[in-house]
Amino acid sequence: MKAKLIRSSPQLKLGESPVWIDGVLYYVDILGGKIYAYNGSVRVLYSGDVIPFIVPCSDGIVFGTRDSIRHLSLDKMIVETLFTVNLPGNVRFNDGKCDKNGFLFAGTMDINETSPSGKLYRFGTREETVLNDITISNGTIWDFERKIMYYIDSPRRKIRVFDYDTDKSMIISEKQGIDVSSFAGVPDGMTIDSEGNLYVAFYGGNGIIKFNVEGDAMKKIFVGVKNVTSCIFGDDDLKTIYITTASDKNGNGGHLYRFKNDVPGVESSSFKFIS
Repeated sequence: MKAKLIRSSPQLKLGESPVWIDGVLYYVDILGGKIYAYNGSVRVLYSGDVIPFIVPCSDGIVFGTRDSIRHLSLDKMIVETLFTVNLPGNVRFNDGKCDKNGFLFAGTMDINETSPSGKLYRFGTREETVLNDITISNGTIWDFERKIMYYIDSPRRKIRVFDYDTDKSMIISEKQGIDVSSFAGVPDGMTIDSEGNLYVAFYGGNGIIKFNVEGDAMKKIFVGVKNVTSCIFGDDDLKTIYITTASDKNGNGGHLYRFKNDVPGVESSSFKFIS
């Protein structure tokens, strides 16, 4: 099974964080500091400095910078800062997703990718620390039916699994994780389908691997480049997997790909402004 290149997509340094919102695919170039929109052709929606992730909200997008969480209104194209976090100089935000109650879970990483100096935070009315000792925060996703949260700290080469209180938006306890150290590359971003199967991008592994709820690998979606970073379901039937990639040292990668899946995904949860 092989994903298809979207030829109109520009080559990015570090494509990431795809989100499907109202018929449009949004994604970022983290190091290029840009938010892109794709619906047949690609355009630059917003430019800044480092932009690690985006999530939907009621009137646009909430996005991360190196050390802050900001809101972009798509109607007015106005940006406001929601949270600023006091981070060490060697740490930046890297990935973020919202749970069904609208809380944003956003994690940080060591810029040198060696030290567990990052954290996973929860943002609602305030900043709260959820997990410590993180090296590269990635891939948070929920199975709300089974009350489970999945989470990746990439260098561990493991998908961490937590019992999750869906009413309080809180981790309860950690369960046995899914060891993915036998696969090429390291786990990066991931998404989930309507049956609870995980689709995990492997940076350095040339593809997306589908895992069932027991943690067994079911199939691999090959991507024509090495550094695969994240994925999301889109299109009207939510059966198209859109895949972001990063450029490698030889100048390959950084484009968008897509794959027609047999099982639909689920819609991304939006950030809710909680007063």
